[in-house]
Amino acid sequence: MLPNMPELVTQGSRRLGAALKELRELAGLRIEEVAGHLDQNPGTVSRYENGRLKPKWPTVVMMTNHYGATDEQGKRIRELYDAAKSEPKPVRLPSGAPSAFRRLVYETTVAWRMRQVGGLYVHGLLQIESYTQALRETLHGPEASQVKQFGVRAKRQKRIEPADPKPLEYHAILDEIAMTRQVGGPSVLLEQLRHIADVAENWDNVTVQVVKKEAGDYGFGSGGMTLVDYDNGEPTWAYSESIMGAQLMEDSEGVQRFAEMFDRAARIASTPDESIKFIRQQIEVLENL
Repeated sequence: MLPNMPELVTQGSRRLGAALKELRELAGLRIEEVAGHLDQNPGTVSRYENGRLKPKWPTVVMMTNHYGATDEQGKRIRELYDAAKSEPKPVRLPSGAPSAFRRLVYETTVAWRMRQVGGLYVHGLLQIESYTQALRETLHGPEASQVKQFGVRAKRQKRIEPADPKPLEYHAILDEIAMTRQVGGPSVLLEQLRHIADVAENWDNVTVQVVKKEAGDYGFGSGGMTLVDYDNGEPTWAYSESIMGAQLMEDSEGVQRFAEMFDRAARIASTPDESIKFIRQQIEVLENL
């Protein structure tokens, strides 16, 4: 585990832990009994099951043998273990980064689709470096710990590039104010809008919509929200940012409510073609300054 980095529940470790927990419960064993068999404390076994700690393979074998797992169940556990082991390593972030944001950064590497909406600025996956730097300096100052995040963002952005072996399906709904707010000045915004327009026009896995002022309120105000989807049956979860900080939402009712809000925003936003046209118009305005 990286220094000052809290435990990160990844998709693979969560699935492995859930499968081990299911086998234990089928065997009618308590966590304390398993801990005694492994000569470990119950807290460690609990962390195996909730995905916060990946057990070594010999430990997994001891567990499955103790549970009386069938050959088929053992084969499935091996598949889950290998998948968890091959997951991308956690990204190194400043120690003060919220755990919710760490989760979002990691899941970008394994998700099938991300849907983002709202906020006063261009979403991170679409930001160019000069825009990110100007925004960071405004919000946090030019501290070295913040500058280190540029590399992290660049790695995340590669997931939406067509060159990625399995590019992320990405749907961004941007507020008109983000398209006109001159973060870093007119020249930086000009290059940022050119990048968004090029991506929206040429990358089939990326959809960009703009909510114009006349469309009215759509529920997200100054904050933003991200829905993270998987293609293997894992449940969707949501990440939100506001003046209260970053939060995760995993209960099905809350996530469904956010999904409905996203769909409403998509309905009142300009169509993708209309949005590209609007962005091109803003580019022309900046070019003529």
